[in-house]
Order: sequence, then C-alpha cells, then structure tokens
Amino acid sequence: MQQLTEKHEIGEAGRASTPRRLVLAWTREYVNLKFDARLAARVEGKSSLSRLGLAVHVTAPTIHSGFDGRIRLEIINHGPLPIRLRSGMRICQLIFEQTLGTPERGYRGQFSGQSVG
Repeated sequence: MQQLTEKHEIGEAGRASTPRRLVLAWTREYVNLKFDARLAARVEGKSSLSRLGLAVHVTAPTIHSGFDGRIRLEIINHGPLPIRLRSGMRICQLIFEQTLGTPERGYRGQFSGQSVG
C-alpha cells in the first residue's frame, strides 16, 4: 500500500483535487457519539461542491452509534476540472439521526479512535 499512497499537508494555497483521483482525508472535528446517547450520523457532501463533481464519501456515509474519532473522508473529483481544496473548507456536513434503541456495546471497528495517519 505504501507504493500507492503519498502523504500531503494542505497549506495556505490549498491543494487541487484532480479528476478521477481518490484522496483520503480527515475532518478537523472530533466526533464522540456515545453508544448510549441513541445517536448515529451520516456524512454528506455539500451540494455546491457536488455540482462540480466532488464526492466526500465513496461507500461509508454512516457514523455508527459509539463511534469516537475524526471522520475519514473518501474524496474523489468526478468532474472534468481540478477543484482546489483548502484547510478549513466546509466540504461536508453531518446529519444526525436518533436510533430506536441502544446497542449492547459501542462501535469497536478498526477505525475507532482513529487519528490522522
């Protein structure tokens, strides 16, 4: 996997998201959906950027009850032109959902407590 990835910091000038290239990124915000709070969330892209072709998740929009960490985004530019992404730019939003019950335990998957890395 090391041969396929490059690590980049987004500086003041931003970074262009080139067409048809997948980028993994993390939200600045840290989310802690305590499993007994009866909350889950979905991460959704902003419509203004999606009209340009930017998608912020490929397959994993659900943030499960019990998740604790920064959300990893799967960003891809489906449009024909580069889109300049800047640090702090609002490219997604969380839609919170109330669950009908509480799970027996919180989320313990491989991305629990994840950090940039």
